[in-house]
Amino acid sequence: MASAGSGGGAGAGGLKTYFKTPEGRHKLQYEKTHSPAVVHYNHSGKTVSQMTVAYLKEKPAGQGSTPSTPSAGSGMRSAAARLLGTGNGNRALSFGSNGTSRAVSGSSRIGGGIGASTSVSGSQGMANYDGKGTYIIFNTADTLFISDLNSHDKDPIKSIHFSSSNPLCHAFDPEAKDGHDLLVGVFSGDVYTMSLRQQLQDPGKKPVSYQHFINKDREKDKDPGQGGAASSRCTCVAWVPEREGIFVVSHADGNLYVYDKSKDGNTDWTFPTIKDQNQLLISHAKSSKGNPIARWHICQGAINAISFSPDGSYLATVGRDGYLRVFDFAKEQLIFGGKSYYGALLCCSWSADGKYLLSGGEDDLVQVWSMDDRKIVAWGEGHNSWVSAVAFDPYWSAPNSDETEENVMYRFGSVGQDTQLLLWDLALDEIAVPLRHPPGGSPTFSSGSPSAHWDNACPPTGVLQPSPRMRDVPKLSPLVAHRVHVDPLSGLEFTSESILTICREGLIKIWARPSHSENNQQHDSSEQVVGNATAKDKMLTSSNKAGATSSSFKQPSSVLFT
Repeated sequence: MASAGSGGGAGAGGLKTYFKTPEGRHKLQYEKTHSPAVVHYNHSGKTVSQMTVAYLKEKPAGQGSTPSTPSAGSGMRSAAARLLGTGNGNRALSFGSNGTSRAVSGSSRIGGGIGASTSVSGSQGMANYDGKGTYIIFNTADTLFISDLNSHDKDPIKSIHFSSSNPLCHAFDPEAKDGHDLLVGVFSGDVYTMSLRQQLQDPGKKPVSYQHFINKDREKDKDPGQGGAASSRCTCVAWVPEREGIFVVSHADGNLYVYDKSKDGNTDWTFPTIKDQNQLLISHAKSSKGNPIARWHICQGAINAISFSPDGSYLATVGRDGYLRVFDFAKEQLIFGGKSYYGALLCCSWSADGKYLLSGGEDDLVQVWSMDDRKIVAWGEGHNSWVSAVAFDPYWSAPNSDETEENVMYRFGSVGQDTQLLLWDLALDEIAVPLRHPPGGSPTFSSGSPSAHWDNACPPTGVLQPSPRMRDVPKLSPLVAHRVHVDPLSGLEFTSESILTICREGLIKIWARPSHSENNQQHDSSEQVVGNATAKDKMLTSSNKAGATSSSFKQPSSVLFT
């Protein structure tokens, strides 16, 4: 087993301020968190902080300061005013993994709703702010915080307090055409859209040009398992890639709703009663003028996370029932699915080329799923508790890349309640799946013993597979395992220059990637150091380029614990 380098680097709680990979040393650059005055516990118990990175582009020339606002009835406005309050305002958002943030129970605290916004660091509002920037959005208890990623200041530049319903999940659309790029789901089951730039310009005022979409089912059911909380609470929100203004919201009752932000949010819900909670049921609204435009009942129990493929063609969901499901979003068709080894699945994320999926959950494992094979093709063991978040690193390129299909390699990460960050390398030549003739299968669940259908070339469309025997699936070992926080982790993001981790308490750590000079020192002269490509470049290149370069080193047989 490789050992960590000696020397300094001990941080708070005895944690080291760096960890090593074959590319070099990742150093703790700085931290961000909320004010100590924030109370984690409120009416519905403790909330879990989630993190999102938002890339705000430079303001287009000639664009006015106020983005257009979709039409909304007075009833919607008054309902929003009651929830948001009349104070100052600001909103949350999210980006990355297509909005795979997840929700945790919460309630309310201070009066003023979303409107009660303050500048935590005491800075003034950026009234003339029109430039680009990168921001971290995170929630703690009844408050949303916005921090500038490129600033070393620990305090956020803005906070928003919710009085009626806690913010739980967020999404950001950098390509939004009307300025409404922020999407926020709250505990009541409602969702809001608004402009990030306007919130940054007016930190002392109420939200500008927001749109409120009301969940009419929020008072119908109560979930005793959540302390009496509404089972219709939001668990995840996501903008649909390549579909302007379309977004989806998943809930703790197993429902997923599709919205169009250009339509009125104050309409009656006319969806049929769900008779079988285990049955997939997709219904469309009778009216073409309002929201939501469709309801997908996916599973019994909560949908814990959702993620769209980069091109928006496929939607992945994971739930309390332990199943990963992949849908053709446009055709509204289940493509395939599979079950965890134990317990619920909590997170999922796509590779940049859309060929692979990651999932993690209560079985402490990370699963790798193949879109071509429609099954789990590898599993990783290394966490000592539930896996909270997974993500591919779209900026990483393997050394000595020859870009051959047989030797494609990916880097991905995972964090868990064991306070550890694990990094993994996935070499495709090490997870070859034997080809067999596929038998027939039921349109829902496949029958037989576990792994009875796993080694088929491709299961029939619409089949939910049981978990395969572990001995039949290639096992991965982590490249590095590093304890990065004192408290359990809840989120993970990759940027071109750093790796971001967040714990449940709302402390964010930014780990700087190795510099090119460090790379040159770490590798032999025969190894080539490949610069980081941008995420957009990864998306536009062929499948060989999107996180899919071959490597000069194989899957490690031992773990580097730091």
